Amino acid sequence: MVPSKTKGAQATPDSQAHIAKHDPKTQDVDTCSAPLEGAPPTKEPGPPPDGGMRAWLQVFAGHMMCFVTWGLITSFGIFQSTYEEMLNVSPSTISWIGTIQIFTLLLVGTLSGRASDAGLVHQAVFLGTSLIVFGMFVTSVATQYYQFLLAQGVVIGLGMGILYMPGLSVPSSYFKAKKPLAVAIVASGAGSGGLVYPAMIQQLLPRVGFGWTIRSMAFVTLFISILINLILRVRIPARKSGPIADLRAFTELDYVFFVIGFFLIYWAVYFAFYYIDLYGHTYASFTTLDSINLLLITNALGIPGRILPGFIATYYLGPINTAIPTATTVAIVLYAWPAVAHAKVPLYVFAAAYGLVASAIQSLFAVSLAALTTDLSQLGTRMGMVFSVVAFASLTGSPIAGVIVQTSGGSYLGAQLWAASSMLLGAVALVVARVSRVGWTLEKI
Repeated sequence: MVPSKTKGAQATPDSQAHIAKHDPKTQDVDTCSAPLEGAPPTKEPGPPPDGGMRAWLQVFAGHMMCFVTWGLITSFGIFQSTYEEMLNVSPSTISWIGTIQIFTLLLVGTLSGRASDAGLVHQAVFLGTSLIVFGMFVTSVATQYYQFLLAQGVVIGLGMGILYMPGLSVPSSYFKAKKPLAVAIVASGAGSGGLVYPAMIQQLLPRVGFGWTIRSMAFVTLFISILINLILRVRIPARKSGPIADLRAFTELDYVFFVIGFFLIYWAVYFAFYYIDLYGHTYASFTTLDSINLLLITNALGIPGRILPGFIATYYLGPINTAIPTATTVAIVLYAWPAVAHAKVPLYVFAAAYGLVASAIQSLFAVSLAALTTDLSQLGTRMGMVFSVVAFASLTGSPIAGVIVQTSGGSYLGAQLWAASSMLLGAVALVVARVSRVGWTLEKI
């Protein structure tokens, strides 16, 4: 990270204007000076700086946003067993808390994406972080199922949905050539949060009880939320007018097949995350400690799993070219799941492999869409539209898999093959999107 060498802050207004007029790079820095006081920029900032202190600070802020959103979501497996003991309800009933949380996050993406384009990033970030922290404190005093569903599923999910889109669109606006790497680092925050939150529960729950464990997590989230609000700086001027959705996007064949592809991918990707814990208990005699370690392994591999594809996409293939083989690899891993059978060690190997490749395809979701969006003022809106469609895939995918398991007499084979096939079809749809965009050339995209 190399700070800008421009010293416009020490120059007179006349010299600043002279520099901005003759130096495009300096102009990009100077026109972004307004957000330091919290106001959005009012002029076109020029080409993305593709680096510099401010740009990488936005990546750090985005990483922290994923920490408190997807980091909490990927930690839900540990809440599953805890709530089973506390509430004495079925696992499928408890899983709706996590499913609704993801659904709310993605569905609200349309509104928060449009809010980002309209210059309401700081307001959205403040509201989103406030709702997440508030929801966690309310969860810490909840005692009944409907209270957990409302606090953790709806309130926290709503806060996540409001927060997450600015967490993607703002850092993305600072990069062009290095955008895949920057967004991958942002997405790796899910792995960081997926390590910290379960570790806190593992260490604190036996010592201080459920209430203070969740409150401790809430205080950590509050500290991170303050950092996010202080660091985030908007670069792109507000788009004050325009519809909440850009329906013209659905006339673009590459965009349509991109949406279809990631719908199929997200339809399947959470099945293993949600059911591997129950699978281990049922077929491999896993204890509660084993289950936590399984979750930590999966989330730990999610950190390099999210960064490595961004590096490959940035310097070698491009995001869509990287997403296609990645989704294919996830399908292969899912097809191999039945071979794990009832042994502990192979299940750990599967968890590590799946954590690596499944997190990779999730990290490539947003940056691949950014590669299809040439107008940055539409980036938040288009991201939000896709997120809203994919929300229904995330909501229904795991329940469908559960029904398949139930109707198969408890056998996971049918659900495993369904998830693997859905993932493979998603990869095929991405191939169609790529060909629609650039043809069969070897172009980096």
